[in-house]
Amino acid sequence: GDGSAAARRASAVTAAQAKGARLQVWRHDGAHSAGAPFAFESLDQAGPGPGSLHAFVSACRGEEYEVGAGPVEGLKAVAAIDALYRSIRSGKPESVAGCEGFSESRVAA
Repeated sequence: GDGSAAARRASAVTAAQAKGARLQVWRHDGAHSAGAPFAFESLDQAGPGPGSLHAFVSACRGEEYEVGAGPVEGLKAVAAIDALYRSIRSGKPESVAGCEGFSESRVAA
C-alpha cells in the first residue's frame, strides 16, 4: 500500500472512527497518538447527540444530569491556559501552577 504519511493518517483516522470518536494528535515530526474513545459525547450522526447537550437540557429542566467536568477540571484548564500565555511572553516553558493537591471532581449532580 501507499506508505505516505497522508495514507497512514487516513488509515489511522478511519480505524479510530470505527472504534469511536477520540482525540487524534498529529505532530510535525510525524509522530501520532490517539486517546481513548470519548466516554461522554456521542458524535455518531445517527445517535442521540452529544451527552453535554443532554446534560445541559436536563439541568435547565431541574432534572438529574451528569457533570462532565467539575470545578477542579475547570481550574486545571485555566491554569494550563495561563501557563501557555506566560510561556508565549517569556519564550520559555512555564509550569502549570495552582492545582497542587486538588483531585478530580467529576461527580453526578
